[in-house]
Amino acid sequence: MNGHKLEGLQAARAIAALSVAYFHSYVALRAFPELAQHPIPFFKEWGFLGVDFFFAISGYVICLVITRPGFTVRSFCIKRVFRLYPMYFVAMFLVALMIWAGKFPDPVSLSQYLYSLTLLPTHPPPGPAYPVSWTLEREVVFYALAGLAIPVAGIGGLAVLLAGLAWAGYVLHDPWSFHLASTYQANFLGGVLVFSLSRLIKLPQVAALAALFGGAGWLLFLWLLPNRIFPFATAICLALVLLGIVHVKLAWSHPWLRWLVRIGDASYSIYLLHGIILYYAWWLGAQFDHLPNWLCEVWRFGALGVCCAASWWTWRLIERPFINFGNRIADRRLKPHDAISRTDVSQTA
Repeated sequence: MNGHKLEGLQAARAIAALSVAYFHSYVALRAFPELAQHPIPFFKEWGFLGVDFFFAISGYVICLVITRPGFTVRSFCIKRVFRLYPMYFVAMFLVALMIWAGKFPDPVSLSQYLYSLTLLPTHPPPGPAYPVSWTLEREVVFYALAGLAIPVAGIGGLAVLLAGLAWAGYVLHDPWSFHLASTYQANFLGGVLVFSLSRLIKLPQVAALAALFGGAGWLLFLWLLPNRIFPFATAICLALVLLGIVHVKLAWSHPWLRWLVRIGDASYSIYLLHGIILYYAWWLGAQFDHLPNWLCEVWRFGALGVCCAASWWTWRLIERPFINFGNRIADRRLKPHDAISRTDVSQTA
């Protein structure tokens, strides 16, 4: 896989994580009057689509992982466990401390908390103990679908399965079905289709730029004119953005772009930690009798900066070591050069 594609995937992760974090950044500003807040309108209202973009990225990456030579269900499961759970357990430990200190905003029972640790599907109410877990539950379900479908029916079979589940979710209004029949499957499908197209053709630079800016522009158009939204419109837009960003050839090593790739490395930690950090940014602001209004947006971006910095260190100290450890366990039956060649892709998955 070309280096620019891996870097493009990390940049896409950064965009997704920062979009979600900005969407929730209002939490850090509760000590300020609403008139002092000047959010970016699109990300204030539609930043939640970063979650959908994460799903599309997962659709692409998991297809890449499963279709590599030497794939086994055993190695796939081991790598997924070490990719998802260690950092998630750290976040849940912090949640437990917040619950113990009486700082967690929602009531959580012990059974609810323990079940949430598994990332198995939960049925609201009450839902998972930590709100971000609902997206990870859907990721786990998608991993299971991909791991079972691709070895048997290939990428095409997985695409048909996801299309059927997405359509069933739309027709039945997203019924409770262990996260199977769901319109969110359309986002995973978008990533799968981008991967399939990438294997068939080599997208030229002009076409990649057209897909990137076309998808982003169309998304902005739908935001401005929501009456033009049709079923799965945003999923199509995000798939186009993903298609463009993984194929466009940019100087990702340039300082103007390198930071985006670095944030992409820490995107999982950002996603898990941003809610906790934003909550305590609000708590810190509430300790002062009066904060000047001009400090409001500085406070917002300061909290987001702290989130990125803390997440970078958890990526280095927790995520990356556990990913490497999981890779060594999963690949110990491979030849040494095969295991090394798969490390970079596994870390982005």
